[in-house]
This record gives sequence, structure tokens and C-alpha cells, in this order.
Amino acid sequence: MTTTTPPLRLGVLLGSERAPGHTSADVFARTLALAKAAENLALDDLWVTEHHFLDTSVNPSALTLAAFLLGHTQHLRVGTAVTLLPLHPPVHIAEQAALLDHLSGGRFALGVGRGQPAAEYEVIGRGIEHWQHGLGEALDIVHNAWNGTAQSQTNLHAFREVPVVPEPRPGTRPPIHVAASSPATIETAATRGLPLLLFYDKNAEAKADMVALHAKLAAAAGHRADGYEHAFALYAHVTDTPEQAHALMRARAQRLLEGDHQLQLLTSNDPPSTDPAVDDALIDAVTERLLVTQPVGDAATCAQRLADHITISGCTTVLCHVETDPSTALHNLRRLATDVFPAVRAQLSTTAGAPQ
Repeated sequence: MTTTTPPLRLGVLLGSERAPGHTSADVFARTLALAKAAENLALDDLWVTEHHFLDTSVNPSALTLAAFLLGHTQHLRVGTAVTLLPLHPPVHIAEQAALLDHLSGGRFALGVGRGQPAAEYEVIGRGIEHWQHGLGEALDIVHNAWNGTAQSQTNLHAFREVPVVPEPRPGTRPPIHVAASSPATIETAATRGLPLLLFYDKNAEAKADMVALHAKLAAAAGHRADGYEHAFALYAHVTDTPEQAHALMRARAQRLLEGDHQLQLLTSNDPPSTDPAVDDALIDAVTERLLVTQPVGDAATCAQRLADHITISGCTTVLCHVETDPSTALHNLRRLATDVFPAVRAQLSTTAGAPQ
């Protein structure tokens, strides 16, 4: 069976990141400005995240922000990266996704994942069992709901048959991407014939291995082995000097290791533990790993890293995190769109079989 490689899609990922001294209003004003710039620069995609109880990432609803940005754009595809599906009633997610599909004329993509076993599963109220076992079941409920009705009788979801409206647009459904970082979640996606959404913690070779496992599992489940619109996210920042690139990635490494610890999900009466201090050696090691894998540096370096990542991983949809330095995110986005993305497309156009 012959399959077609999906077209290359170059876009941005917005994490609604708050810089020191900025208010939530500042963050959302910047988010809108970045979305409008992405539209004007003719990017393909814009993806938004969902985080809870973090002072540095201030968007608790990827669906709500996606709806807002769809209303302020005309051409961009806007997706969630991700909606924390096991955290929410899946029928309600199906309703909202179908609604956005209609209102946007098919410009909405539903990225889903389960996130971390953190406090949102306790506070918002669905419990750790939904994090442990709920993603696949919730995916099935969403997909089946788009047939017009939904019902379930399981330990996690028990409800009578109900009509689900609106239905997706005739002849189509919103695309679904499944965030994966483990073989089990890859299997969840592959056995349902759904593409992967991969993140910063895996290099290009590791992503290629994950795509290969997906192909094997998808074929074994009776789905096509390839031709999926697999996606990945990377930090992307055009800098003027190597020192600037190093400073950006060291700050990001420190934040990854220290700054954004989510509240642990309490499964007993014990208080959450306190993470030990992270030493400079570990921060330096993570910094160096980021510097050799992420498209951060001068424009030529960024273009080469992106092209290599696309070619090696087999993924064709790229989510560039442009808020590594929130204060310069708009300038960074413009440089990526004008100096880097055209070079990536040109380089890939000379590679046989590369996505265009």
C-alpha cells in the first residue's frame, strides 16, 4: 500500500509564559500579538498549551485560548498542545472540538495528552486513576461521540446514551494528535490510527525510534503503518551570538530543573516532598544537551537543526516554542519566519522524498 508523506507544516507553540514583572494581562496581550504576527507571516500552525497552578505558564484552558485565537485569525490552523484529556469530561471535549471545527471552517486541531500526575488531577477532581488509565478510554469516547451519540459504562466513565451536537463538519473530523513520551502512550495512539505529538526531551534519533514503534504497532492493529502527520515541539530562538544562545538555554535548563515543579498529586496524607536543590553541574549538562539539539543560535544553525530534526525523525509538523525569552518573542518569531523557515524549506526541497 502506497502512502503519501504529509506536507511540511511550520508553526509556533505558545506557552503563555510569564516573564518576571509581567501580569497575566501582559501575557495574553503578547499571545494575541504573536498569533496575529504568525498569521501575517503566513505560518501554517499555531498551537497553545494548558497548564494549571503554575505562576510562569498562565493559560489553564487550551481550548478556550484556541477558540479566542481562531476568532482573531483567518488562515492559521490553531491546535491544542495539549488539552489534558483525562482531566476533563471527554464528551464535553468532543462537543467543543466539533464546535470549533464548524466555527473555524476546519482550522482547529485537537492535541491531547495526560500531562503529569500533578495536583490538577486532585484539585479539578478526576483523580489519579484517570491519569493512569484514562487517556485511551477518553480518546475512544471523543471519537465515538463524533458519530452522533455517546455512552459509556466503565469504572471511569458511566453515563447513559446521549446525542452529541454539533457533529463535525460533513465528511471530516478535527485532526487528533496524541502527546507521547512512553511506549504505552505510543501504543494508545498507534492502535487508534492517530499521529504522535513529541516534545523537547527526545532528540531526533529518539523521535525516529518512537515513530518506528508507532508504525509497527499501527500496522499490527490493522491501520496504515506510515503517512501520519506526526508532530514535534522544539525550543527555537535566533540569536546574534553564541553567548546569547548559551544564556537562553542555561536559563531554560534551570527552569526545567528547578522553576516549574508542579504540585505533586497527593495519594496519601503525607505532605508533598521538597525537591533537593539542583547543582550547577546538572544545569550545565542539560544546557549543553539543549544547545546541541534545539534550533537555538544564528539563523543558519537554526535552519540546519530544524531540517535535520525533520529528516531524521520522520515528523512533518513542527511546533517552534518562541517564548524562550518572552520579552523578545515577537522579534524572534519574525526572524524565524523570514530567515529560518524559508531556508528549511529550501534545504528539504533538495532532499529526495522530504516533505514539502
